[in-house]
Amino acid sequence: MAGISGRQTAYYICDGVRRAVAAREAGKSDVLARSATPGLADVVSRVPLDQLHSPKSAIARDFRYLRYSEYPTRVLGTEPPPIDVEPLGLKGQKPTTPLSRVTLI
Repeated sequence: MAGISGRQTAYYICDGVRRAVAAREAGKSDVLARSATPGLADVVSRVPLDQLHSPKSAIARDFRYLRYSEYPTRVLGTEPPPIDVEPLGLKGQKPTTPLSRVTLI
């Protein structure tokens, strides 16, 4: 997705950090995302992983991650459901970590 000026936009992950990390770990370069921008209709498109920012700096490689994110994406090779994103910098967002730096613990 590109911003109005044609520049790449950074996105805040509202829901789907585990799915985005699983896509990263599976070697994918992008993920299906539903973008909510105030005043505009939601848009579903592919977003490059390097444009995503997570409110979590780490996620547990626990049962939920393995069963619902890693296994379907890496082992079965299926496309996870879209993650929910919004433009980075909107009021009320938590501090973020670039997706490339989110660690699995």
